Amino acid sequence: MVQGARDNPELFPVPDNARKTGTLAYTFMILSMAVTTSIFFLGWFSQILELNMLQTIVAALIGNSVVALIMTLNGYVGIKYGIPFPVQLRPAFGYRGSVLPLLVRVVVSIFWYGIDGYIAAWAITEMAMIIAGVPSDRIVEIALRYTPITFVLYLLFVWAVGYKKITGIKVLDSIAGPLLMAFFAWFTYYLTTLPGLPGEFPSLTEGGVSWTSGNFFLMIAVQTAWWSTIALNVSDICRFNVSRSVSSLAAAHFAGLVIPQLVGTWLGYVATSLTGGEESPIDIIATYSPSPLLAFFGLLFAALATGSTNVTGDVPAATNGIIRLTGWGWHRSLTAATFLAWLLIGPYSIVRWEEALDVANTLLLFNWFYSMWLGPIAAVMVLDYWVIRRREYPVEELYKYGESSRFWRGSGYSSGVGWIGVASFLLGILGEYIISTVQGNLQVFAGFIPVPGIELAWYYGFFISAVSYLILSLLFLRRG
Repeated sequence: MVQGARDNPELFPVPDNARKTGTLAYTFMILSMAVTTSIFFLGWFSQILELNMLQTIVAALIGNSVVALIMTLNGYVGIKYGIPFPVQLRPAFGYRGSVLPLLVRVVVSIFWYGIDGYIAAWAITEMAMIIAGVPSDRIVEIALRYTPITFVLYLLFVWAVGYKKITGIKVLDSIAGPLLMAFFAWFTYYLTTLPGLPGEFPSLTEGGVSWTSGNFFLMIAVQTAWWSTIALNVSDICRFNVSRSVSSLAAAHFAGLVIPQLVGTWLGYVATSLTGGEESPIDIIATYSPSPLLAFFGLLFAALATGSTNVTGDVPAATNGIIRLTGWGWHRSLTAATFLAWLLIGPYSIVRWEEALDVANTLLLFNWFYSMWLGPIAAVMVLDYWVIRRREYPVEELYKYGESSRFWRGSGYSSGVGWIGVASFLLGILGEYIISTVQGNLQVFAGFIPVPGIELAWYYGFFISAVSYLILSLLFLRRG
């Protein structure tokens, strides 16, 4: 398909006759990816951070609108040329240098593969407890003990679905997300009719924190970080689109991502407010559903929707990244990604299963801290195509290896490393650490990893890397 290319054929451009995804189908795919069980956790997080309802909605609107914009800008490259994320990185970072941002994205996607998988397994285990007749007040405690086993079974299921690649998830994508959203909307309404709940229906503006407080900015950061991952590798899925219209792509991202995130966050906020803010949305479904049958179906929708997110958002990023890093085929790379997802979460969940109850704090910190790496990558990608390259990529050159490739040696490149892109990325990371150090809020994650304690790390990194890339490109990169 591409003369002289050394890449696995899985990374070749998608030809016109292989593009089967229409705009409506793609919108539903994005919607089902966005509507996962963890979307309702965002409202719970906002409760924990003490934001009022209006602040919660505004933070969600800002964070997800930014992500939808980046998705559209990066996704346009995918629909125009049919190339995947690992190849899209090469003009900015070089053939070899692209391994650095790719590795960052692969690690984050594998973690999300495991985290989403554990949340889905949690729901499945509670379904099993309901079938077994376990009392609702004991389901959470007992389910946590057995979730590590369900986690393995769930990963095997996702592996089997992903084995068929993008065509294996279309039916799941079409129904899972909408079913979960409809159920949780009804369930939240049902909670408003129950007497004697430990919480109450929240007002729009009462209480809350300062609009310039760290907690408000942190919620913006978490909302941004939630899908800033797919904003990088969105080409992995949209390159199968029939339409090459940037307007249809933007509309699909707004309808499929921004609106569901706003609604899901709001529903999660209301539901956790009514129930006292101490339990996760999964546990609320298991505990407060009017009947075991409805609880079962609610948890089933939660598991299916999370599975849809795994195979739409996590699996392609992790698998395509491993293909590029190792040269393996799809099936072998998918198997490796699935095993690594278990390895990163599984053993810990066995030994420290009781700490799963602290999932809110863990997810908050995880999203906040990994976003520091993704903002700089997004900046370099967007600036490279839309400003520096003037919306033109030479596709054949992207697949050339060695001295014959313009992305290997010459202006801005050295031995396959695009030093301008790599330097700009590193400057963004360095800037985040410097700002955090000057402010005196450098933090430690997982007991030994120093991380910037600035709430809007993604935004700082994006701005610093964007300015760096623009200046360095204008000074040193010759176009043509």
